[in-house]
Amino acid sequence: MSLETVQYVKEAEERAAKLELDSLSEMKNIKAEAQVTIEEHKKRVSLELKDYEFSQQKEYDKKIASIKDEKDKVVAVEVEEMKQSVQMNKTNVVNDIVKEVVNRYGNS
Repeated sequence: MSLETVQYVKEAEERAAKLELDSLSEMKNIKAEAQVTIEEHKKRVSLELKDYEFSQQKEYDKKIASIKDEKDKVVAVEVEEMKQSVQMNKTNVVNDIVKEVVNRYGNS
């Protein structure tokens, strides 16, 4: 082989070794960038999930409050009806007692 050929092969081997080192370095950079991107996406997804959970909790709380208000209104109406019934029963008992007293002892 001629000296030029040997020199060309050495240079080619050096370029190949440099390319291999450069490609390894580039792969490390790409992996690092990918990891950073993955972490950013995880953080964003986590924040979006927290926002979603918060909004769902607010919606749930509103529904619960609405149901509670409806139940409170129903209970209030029923309590009022019971009070009226008790009052009517008291009045009826008093009237019955007065009738019985009048029947037993007359209008004297």
